[in-house]
Amino acid sequence: MLTDQRGITQLVTKKYNCVLYDPFLTCFPFSGRLKMHRIQPYFLPSLLLAVFAGTYYPALALFVTKWSASEDYTHAFFIAPAIAYMIWTKRRTLTDNPGSTIIGFTLVVLSILFYLISLRLQVPTLVFLATTATIISALIYIAGFRILKDMAIPILLIFMIIPIPNQLLSMVTASLQLKISEISEVIIRLFSIPMYREGNVLHIEKMAFQVVEACSGVRSLISMTTLSVLISYFTLTRLWSASLLFLFSIPLAILINILRVLTLVLAFHYFHLDLSAGTAHTITGLVLFTFGLALLFTMQKVLELWETKNKRK
Repeated sequence: MLTDQRGITQLVTKKYNCVLYDPFLTCFPFSGRLKMHRIQPYFLPSLLLAVFAGTYYPALALFVTKWSASEDYTHAFFIAPAIAYMIWTKRRTLTDNPGSTIIGFTLVVLSILFYLISLRLQVPTLVFLATTATIISALIYIAGFRILKDMAIPILLIFMIIPIPNQLLSMVTASLQLKISEISEVIIRLFSIPMYREGNVLHIEKMAFQVVEACSGVRSLISMTTLSVLISYFTLTRLWSASLLFLFSIPLAILINILRVLTLVLAFHYFHLDLSAGTAHTITGLVLFTFGLALLFTMQKVLELWETKNKRK
């Protein structure tokens, strides 16, 4: 019989090829212990995920409903699995780091209360924030405050796919509609095209183009900024380069929608093509958004090469 310094008695027998742990009076084969060692890093995260999915099903269903109903957040269906993958790749950090027991547990309890109150009030934004708060609190409870540094990008992405309240979104949309209309007017006049602007409506000969919500840039702005953060996580290593890519995505989203308005006006004026409705309008939008993605990835590649060059120095 062998006893280690921790006081755990181990009985090794060749007959059963196993180890007997006195506290549990259980015999585990060596092969079984090896499998348990491999499974252990997956067990706790999987258990927590299952409990969270069951408890917060109303919130998760509300997320899906809001994303499905808004064209501004269709990209969230791709971002959410990416966030899950990011957290999964950090699962060893969750099991290796000591948790913040008292503070973490307090935060978990408070976030759960916040969640229950938000469900009672039936305010979607509060439900989303309470769900996110629970995720952050659980991470702190399991692995301490240090985990927030490792999980900074996944947490940021969670906030970025929370639908903006309709009132705030309408204010931002209206402001961008007017700005894009004003900039488009200035550029169109450079082509010596007779026109006048009335709010967010551009009038040219035989046609009027209204800069509607779809052309306001909000959708592109939300998508481009979110994608810039996601791309930075997997391809860039420096904070300054990730920040530059994020800042670059903001004017890029506005530029795409200005080009969209210019394309509609110029196509009608010079070629008498009406691209303002139907399949042609949709294809035009997709082509210009693809062009924007190409510019975003080009900028990412430039920053990545810049990082490599600085490392060599």
